[in-house]
Amino acid sequence: MNAFIGLTLRDVWLRVLLWIVGISALTLIVPFAFEGLYSSEQEREVLRQTLDNPALIAMIGPVPEGAYTIAVMFSHEMLVFMAIIHGLFGIMIANAASRRMEDQGLVEYVNSAGITRQTIFMTQLLLGTGMNVLLGIVIFLGTYLSPDDSFTLVGCTLYAAGTSLFGLMFYTLTLVFAQLLPSSEWTFGMALAILLLLYLYRAITDVVSPEMSVVSPYNWLTRLEPFASNEAVWLLPFLLIVVLIGLAWVLFSRRDLGDAYFSMNLNKKPRTIGSYPRLMIGSMKVLTASWLIGMMLIGASYGSIFGDLDAFINENAFLADSMAASGEDPIGQFISVLIMITSVIGVIPALMVSGRILREEKHGRLEWLESAGMRRTRMLLGHGLYAIIVGFAGILIALLGMYGASMTVEGIDMTAGDYVIAAINYSAGVVLFVGLSMLLIGLRARLHFVVWFYLLFTFFINYLGLILGLDDAWLLATPFHHLAAMPSEEMAWTPWLAILGIGIVLSGAGVMLFRRRDVG
Repeated sequence: MNAFIGLTLRDVWLRVLLWIVGISALTLIVPFAFEGLYSSEQEREVLRQTLDNPALIAMIGPVPEGAYTIAVMFSHEMLVFMAIIHGLFGIMIANAASRRMEDQGLVEYVNSAGITRQTIFMTQLLLGTGMNVLLGIVIFLGTYLSPDDSFTLVGCTLYAAGTSLFGLMFYTLTLVFAQLLPSSEWTFGMALAILLLLYLYRAITDVVSPEMSVVSPYNWLTRLEPFASNEAVWLLPFLLIVVLIGLAWVLFSRRDLGDAYFSMNLNKKPRTIGSYPRLMIGSMKVLTASWLIGMMLIGASYGSIFGDLDAFINENAFLADSMAASGEDPIGQFISVLIMITSVIGVIPALMVSGRILREEKHGRLEWLESAGMRRTRMLLGHGLYAIIVGFAGILIALLGMYGASMTVEGIDMTAGDYVIAAINYSAGVVLFVGLSMLLIGLRARLHFVVWFYLLFTFFINYLGLILGLDDAWLLATPFHHLAAMPSEEMAWTPWLAILGIGIVLSGAGVMLFRRRDVG
C-alpha cells in the first residue's frame, strides 16, 4: 500500500500543495481586509442592507439574522464562493488520482503487480480525506487566530468543517463518476456540471423560493450560519459522503479495469484524425461542451432574477436613495457587475484548453508528433487560438442566456446586440489571460500554475470589489477593471485595444520561447 500511496502522491502532491496554499491564502486575508474597511457597526449595517438584494443573494446567499459582525460578514460573503473553489479542488484531484491514472494504464499495472483493488481504492480515499482535513485545519487555525473577537471557536470549527466536507463530497462524487464513465474527460465534465448546476439551482431558489433551495449542498453551508446562529445540524446532510464512498467502492470492485458502466463512444466506424487541430478539438469536446452548457446556465440564472431585482430596488428606499445619489441607473449597475463576473468565469475553460498542451508534453506525445514532422509552435498556437474561441463563445453564450431569461422584465432596455458588444468588450481579457498562459508554457511547464493564481486573484478582487469598495490600487492589477463596465458605460476602444495587444504580444513571446525550450 505504501508503494502505491507514494506513486499517487508523486503525481499529485504539487497540485495538492498549491491548491491548499491558494485556498488558504484567499480565505485568510479577508478577515484582515474586513477589519480595516468596516470597523464600526454602522458601516457594517449599511453594507448589510446593500447586500440584501436579489442579485447579491443569488451570488453569495441570504444575509444571516442577528448582528452583522466581522466574522458573520466573512462567512456570509465567502462561504458560497469558497465552496465552488473547494469543490473544484476535490474534482480535479479525484479525477487525477482515479480515472486519469486508469486511462494511463497505471492502475491496471499496479493491480497486476499484486496491489489489490481495496488498496487502490483506500489510497484514493485517504488522499481525498487527508487533503481536505489538512485544508480544514489550516483554515480553522487561521480564522481562530484572527485578532477580531467575533471569530469564535464554534464558528471557526463550523466554517472549516463545512467547507472541507463540501470539498470531500465532490471528491467522492467524482470517484463515483470515475467508475461510471469511460474517461477522465467525461468524469471531469460530469462532476463539474453537477457543481455548477447545484450552484445555479441555489442561486435561483434562494431568490424565488428559499424553501426549495435546501436540495443544494451550497444551501446547507449558508444555513450553518457560522459565527451567527451556528446551526451545526446542517453538517448532518454531508453524511451523503458515506453513501458516495460505498457506491464508489461497489462500482469499482465489480467492473473491469479500463472499462466503464456507460460507454460514450458514439462512433461506429474508426476515423482518420488527419491533423493536430482535429485531434486537439476531438480530445477536448467533452470539456468544452460541459463548460459552454454551464456558461449558458450561469447567464440564464442571473437573468432570471432581474425582475426580482427591479422590484427590490423600488421597495428598498435606502438602496434606491444611495444609488440615486451616485447618478447611475441601479439596475444597470447590477447588470454590469453580473456581466463582468460572468466574463471572468468564462476565462476558466479558455485556460484549461490552452494548458492542455502540457498534458501532451508530460506524456511524451509532443516529441512523437515532432518526429512526425509537426511543429510544436503550431501546436501551441492551435491551443491558444482554440482557447480564445472557447473563452469568447462561453461569455457570448452566457450573456445571450442572460438576455433570454430577462426578456420579459420591464425597465431593462438592453438588446441582444448590446449583450454581444459586452461579450466582445470582455473578450480582450480572455486574450490577455490566454497570452499569459502561453508565455508561461513557453518559459517552463511548471510555471503555468501562476496564471491560475492570477485568475483567482482577478475573480477575488472584482468579486469583493463590488462588496467592499476596494481601492483602485487593487483593481488596477486586473485587466477587467480597465474595460468598460457595460451597460453602465459605453464601449471604450482604447483600453480594449491595449489589453488585446498585450495579450497578442504575450502569445507571440510564448510561442518563440516554446520553440527553444526542451519539452518533457
